[in-house]
Amino acid sequence: MVGQSVPMMDLRAQIGRVARSMAPVLVLGQSGSGKELVVQELRRVGPRPAAPLLDLNCGAIPEALIESQLFGHKRGAFTGAERDQEGYLSAVGRGYLFLDEIAELPLPLQAKLLRVLESGQYRMVGSTKEIQFRGRVVAATHADLMDRVAEGRFREDLYYRLAVLELHVPGLSERPEDIPLLLSHFAARQERPLSFSEEAVRRLEAHPWAGNVRELRNVVTRAAILSDETVVSEATVERLLRKCARGPGASSKALSTLADAVLELDVGDKLQAVQSVLIERSLACCGGNKSAAARALGVHRKVLERWMTKYEAGLAAAHDRPTAGRERPAAVRAATS
Repeated sequence: MVGQSVPMMDLRAQIGRVARSMAPVLVLGQSGSGKELVVQELRRVGPRPAAPLLDLNCGAIPEALIESQLFGHKRGAFTGAERDQEGYLSAVGRGYLFLDEIAELPLPLQAKLLRVLESGQYRMVGSTKEIQFRGRVVAATHADLMDRVAEGRFREDLYYRLAVLELHVPGLSERPEDIPLLLSHFAARQERPLSFSEEAVRRLEAHPWAGNVRELRNVVTRAAILSDETVVSEATVERLLRKCARGPGASSKALSTLADAVLELDVGDKLQAVQSVLIERSLACCGGNKSAAARALGVHRKVLERWMTKYEAGLAAAHDRPTAGRERPAAVRAATS
């Protein structure tokens, strides 16, 4: 955790206090701000620094597999379960279980996780035997969980159970005075000597950093690869930032340009046309995996499935024949087969 700013000093002090307990912790912060480093620091300064730290990304594992990954399963619990399989809750022992992107955990599993946190007990899939959980759960998300609660996508009781102890990771725009230290840290990890001029540093300090520390690290890596300068100039930094601008202003401008192009389309229902193309494109890019396509679109899998159902119904009505009797786009056929 690099930084000497007031927000970072406050965060370190909070970590020191929270680390003494083994109660659940909720780590909140923007994407790229370093939430996983906070989890590592919790273990390092806590009473069990040598204990295991296992991480499970709740948004990267298909819904059908995540329960088995988390709780483990018994032989014969489902098709393909040829032997007993230990889950993360067991494998972590007295260590730390890091549940990243907790907002993406399916609702049925949220109820089961709540039971683990409240009773310390759980069952493997396909078993009736109670097992004691002895580790510590640390969850993280960049999403607004109260918004998810209001939408019915996250259990309110689980939120309050996790949020007894909260750690807020500041975004890079909240601590620009740490940028020189971060630049030195990332530059030292490059394969060749690299530093930044005073003007370049000032330009970087003024950048909005929508991608936070991760974005800054990428800028340093690109400078090391694409620039021949040993001391990176302000002009080079400007080019690097302009090439891959991802700030709110750039996004708004891109969306406005896209909206203008959509309004020029010679189709009847422009909204449905755009939605249909987005569905097909996301499914094609993700090999027909609906969970991955939903993440690419920034929505929950159930939302994507509702869109797909509406899309299929719309095409069937347009062709005036049952859905089963028409030819669907390949990506949609693959995802719904």
